[in-house]
Amino acid sequence: MANRTLAFMFGVAALLIAAACGFFVSASRADAATGPQFLITWKANGSYVPPNYPGKALPTYGSRITASIELLRANGTLANLSGQTIYWYLNGTLLGGGVGAQTISFPPFGQAPGSMTLEVDLPNYNGSFLIHSITIPMAGPKAVIEAPYPNGQFSANPFVLAAIPYFFNTSSSDNLSYFWNINGQTGGNAENPMTAQVTLPKGTAAGTAISASVQVSNGGDSTQASASENLTYQPSL
Repeated sequence: MANRTLAFMFGVAALLIAAACGFFVSASRADAATGPQFLITWKANGSYVPPNYPGKALPTYGSRITASIELLRANGTLANLSGQTIYWYLNGTLLGGGVGAQTISFPPFGQAPGSMTLEVDLPNYNGSFLIHSITIPMAGPKAVIEAPYPNGQFSANPFVLAAIPYFFNTSSSDNLSYFWNINGQTGGNAENPMTAQVTLPKGTAAGTAISASVQVSNGGDSTQASASENLTYQPSL
């Protein structure tokens, strides 16, 4: 249902808000009141989300993350870090670094769902050692059935369901496979596999329960996700 899609988006947004809390905070442990502030941003590459998805794509299996750092000085201006030595760590493991290394790209560590700790160190910024870390959530592939029928009740015959994939390691939803099951009957839409158009037999009684499920698979890395939805046929609506 549409409400389920919204609930899923709100759940992901909560993860992002929690992660973002570390993006723009005091960087110096020694002098949090007057020290410079880190601005660390990151982007997951290769993690699919629908074009109209308003949130941030979370890193998933096989994706890469690109992170960047800026430093905001006490007077509100950005510091010039081109001559600064910068080191990056993920879950305590050195990723790399060097002079002017403000950007780094790396694969996620650990299993999804979960989180990673990205740390950046400036060992000699104006004679001080600055260190800061943020949490990056990692998501496994997800699937949602979009059924725009209030309270799960529908009157249309045929009716249409749509599978919406999230966080698969692919650039397009067309690269995924969709396997539908409607009341125990398998099938799909050859022209648009993401959707299932279902025609009920003539004379189907009001109140008939419809159980729909879909499995979305990525043949490139063998990951998959499934979703289900229960509907009720009410032709008098």
